[in-house]
Amino acid sequence: MMPPALSPEELLSRADLAGQALVISVTRAQDAHSPHIACLRFNNFTKGKPHYRRPIAALFRYDRTVEVKMRRVKRDQTGKPLPGEWYDGYRVGDRVMTHLVWDPDVNAYLTLAWNAVWQTPP
Repeated sequence: MMPPALSPEELLSRADLAGQALVISVTRAQDAHSPHIACLRFNNFTKGKPHYRRPIAALFRYDRTVEVKMRRVKRDQTGKPLPGEWYDGYRVGDRVMTHLVWDPDVNAYLTLAWNAVWQTPP
């Protein structure tokens, strides 16, 4: 069973960073335990000040991307996702509205909830 969806107000209040972004890249992990990594370039921010992947480059407007460490879906022995598991849903080239939380332990953003990412028109 999936956890209940958060309302738009809850998503915004719990997020450290929210806004519209373009998914620039998704790097697949080399092992079964490390997270996949999505790089997002935001067009506008609804909330928060970003922790850029390369702060010095961002200062000079060279590289203003943020890094999101994506969830690894836990699966049963047949490969099916376990109940309640969800995937971030970032795909290269998609324009998305997303709500993220900063995790200093992994020095990256994490997706706030299963309903915290949705596609937006170009």
